[in-house]
Amino acid sequence: MTTPHFCDRCGSCGKSFGRTEPRTIFNNKTYHQNCLKCAKCRSPLTGNFYPTLEGFTCEQCHKRISTRCKRCGNSIDAGIRYKLYKGQEYHPECFCCWSCNTQITEGEQFFELRGYPQCIKCHDEGKQEFSDYKAVQVHQCAKCQKPIEKTQTFSYYEEKPYHNECFTCNRCGLSLVDKPCVRLGSAIVCPSCN
Repeated sequence: MTTPHFCDRCGSCGKSFGRTEPRTIFNNKTYHQNCLKCAKCRSPLTGNFYPTLEGFTCEQCHKRISTRCKRCGNSIDAGIRYKLYKGQEYHPECFCCWSCNTQITEGEQFFELRGYPQCIKCHDEGKQEFSDYKAVQVHQCAKCQKPIEKTQTFSYYEEKPYHNECFTCNRCGLSLVDKPCVRLGSAIVCPSCN
């Protein structure tokens, strides 16, 4: 960490600092405290924050957009190996046949059933239905309170799952999937309605 000079300019807005103005140093760049903001929700960064392609994200937004297993819905922590199939990430133990729940191991051949992996045995037996797989964590949409079926897409906000069609701004109805949003009292709203 370097000691800032009074002629330093903010790494975000490019403006200089006042003599007594507080500043934050990150990666050898100096920022006004109000200029270092989350790229998703635009709130000032305090505590832990994470670098992204867009800038930085706060811990809450980082958890919301972190990689989640397609099967169980739980997050896949950084540094953990995972399987990637059709653009979806899976814990290795969750990459299973969707007809019989048998784990499909590295290098093992499998078929596809409506976009999901199916083991050779189930394929050869002609099984066309998904098993009654129960995820480790039972998913219930935090908005509509209905179950989230394993073939439905869903989003997380503040560690709660939402059907993608339910994850909307409480004021204007804009979809919040992969978009910045903030909590305003008990409501979740887009930046325009904040």
